[in-house]
Amino acid sequence: MKNIIQKYLLVLLFACSLQAVSGQPAGLQDSLSKGNQLYTNAKYTDAVKTYEAIAAKGFESFDLYFNLGNALYKSNNITYAILNYERALKLSPGNEDALFNLEMAKKQVVDNIDLLPEPGFLRWWHEMISARPADSWGTHSLVSFFLFLLLFALFLFATNSRNKQITFWFAVLAIVYSLVTFSFGSSQRSKLVHHNSGVITERSVRMKGSPSESGTELFILHEGLSVQITDKLGDWIEIRLADGNKGWVKESALIRI
Repeated sequence: MKNIIQKYLLVLLFACSLQAVSGQPAGLQDSLSKGNQLYTNAKYTDAVKTYEAIAAKGFESFDLYFNLGNALYKSNNITYAILNYERALKLSPGNEDALFNLEMAKKQVVDNIDLLPEPGFLRWWHEMISARPADSWGTHSLVSFFLFLLLFALFLFATNSRNKQITFWFAVLAIVYSLVTFSFGSSQRSKLVHHNSGVITERSVRMKGSPSESGTELFILHEGLSVQITDKLGDWIEIRLADGNKGWVKESALIRI
């Protein structure tokens, strides 16, 4: 029992780790403030350069990507605005401002691909997972796990049968909630780590039926389109569109989110 608990705690702590801005140097906040001031003064090109310089140093945060997306949108660079809104939403899923701005930017993309409908339960499940970032789900899971340990200890030491019954069922609820939120956090963290999505950045791309220049041409895609990455072979990657169609494009045709 002790070894199981130790392993579970280690996994929980691993799930809570994020690729986010941490241990920021003193100058980073100043650079962000400078970029924000440039944006406020409508100097969008300069704001983009400032934000991109921060990102080039390896720092990541919702505010950085969101503000960069806004500055790019104002600079009429819709494709890279979409890319940065998508990156912002990976760090803060469900953020209403980012979702709204992303939707506005996508209205200017040439390709209008209908989303493949999902069964009601799956749609609700995915929306539930996306409601919080990975670290938030990890915190929920860790707290509820410690609550389970407390309730389990109370169950063991309870002398009254009614108290035993109450603490037992609350302990069951706590561990179930911990496992569910752990699953949600792992799913969200996987999106951060594996980068299995991207945005088409070339003006037009011919999607092929096989990873070859001689492959059958399926569609012509245009810049700004968000896609899922499902496979890779050499310098070709297989992508899935929102409507479920799959095909191959050169990896250089997109940038991973």
